Amino acid sequence: MKPRRSLLPPMPQLRPSHAPGWVAISRGAAAGLAVLLMCSLAEQLQWGTSLVDGWLFSLAPLPAAAALALTAFTIPLLLLFTVAPGLPGPLRAICFLTILACCGFCGRDVWLASEQTSDQIRSAALARPLGLLLILAVTGFGVVWCGSLALRGRSSWFAMLLAAGLTVTTFPVLSIQSDAVRPVPADCKTRLIVVPLCPNSETGDLSDALRDRLRTAVAELQRQPAARLLLCRIQQTGALPEASQLRAAAELQGLPEQRLLIDAQPLPLPALLLQYSAPAATAGEQPPQVLLVSHWYELSRLRLLARRAGLRPVTAAARQQHALFRQNQLVAAEALQLLRDLALPAIEFAKQSRVASETRLEDDLSDAADAAAAAADLAAPFTETPDADAWLNENLNRLQPKTEN
Repeated sequence: MKPRRSLLPPMPQLRPSHAPGWVAISRGAAAGLAVLLMCSLAEQLQWGTSLVDGWLFSLAPLPAAAALALTAFTIPLLLLFTVAPGLPGPLRAICFLTILACCGFCGRDVWLASEQTSDQIRSAALARPLGLLLILAVTGFGVVWCGSLALRGRSSWFAMLLAAGLTVTTFPVLSIQSDAVRPVPADCKTRLIVVPLCPNSETGDLSDALRDRLRTAVAELQRQPAARLLLCRIQQTGALPEASQLRAAAELQGLPEQRLLIDAQPLPLPALLLQYSAPAATAGEQPPQVLLVSHWYELSRLRLLARRAGLRPVTAAARQQHALFRQNQLVAAEALQLLRDLALPAIEFAKQSRVASETRLEDDLSDAADAAAAAADLAAPFTETPDADAWLNENLNRLQPKTEN
């Protein structure tokens, strides 16, 4: 017996309510990239640093105004794709072209890193630009393909948050690797070489790490005849060496005393550098260079802090002749400190904006109260009424009706 044919029309094929997993990853990568760009923009607003040679990727040869416009234009596009991936056609094209332009600048960083480094350290030098290029490629792929109706749907917020968190937290690790192998330019001319101090060993002598830094700094000082060596604390904790120990160690390295500076103030690096090296006086003048000598895992954060002092940082990794104990823990702690320093300008900008808005609101309320009090004072003479009985007695004749004789 044949089954009866249904008289009802066939049910339409409904599209799935959930988007593919890679869409959530692409949206999360866009959110993480937007957070990094906001931190870079906040640093420019707080410290006046240049976005052309920023810590995220270089925007050269754009002028400063164009670099600022591109950064400020890219942030809302990435956030808009994160919130609503199904963008209209023209807006999706603009977003894709903006991401493509950022890919071009990252590709330029890849080419420069390949040309300026040797084969032994090229993989480390390409860590940051290739990582950013991969994040931009994932985001651009999502922008293009999320216009299809078949890929629209709800994405997992957990996957998006995970992708955004990985994008933000892995950037410091990539930055540490790339800045660790950046060579000193051949035309470097600096008047100040900075070496951060290390805590003493358990016996009270200079640590092997500080000896390696001093040895490398003295070698760089011989190439810079007009430079001086600054040994500074930079908010370090622990039992730091005394000035007599540092002078004795510098004398053993053959360093004249007049070229040695020792500063034990627990100041941040930007405030410390401003005491010994003034930034550029005019906008068109090139800022002076400062050479920072430390172990490889600290160079990225030192470069970041020196840029906030208005200087051009040049870094040189200490030539290690002694092994570092607990090196993985040191690198992890340095990555967390770098992440904190990257986010600090955005946090300070948000706090200042909140304080400014509250102050403005209080001023508006006080102005409104003063205006109300002034209006009450002006209206007071008109609201005063004379004594009714006295007024009636004085004007009694005027109120009585006139009678005709």
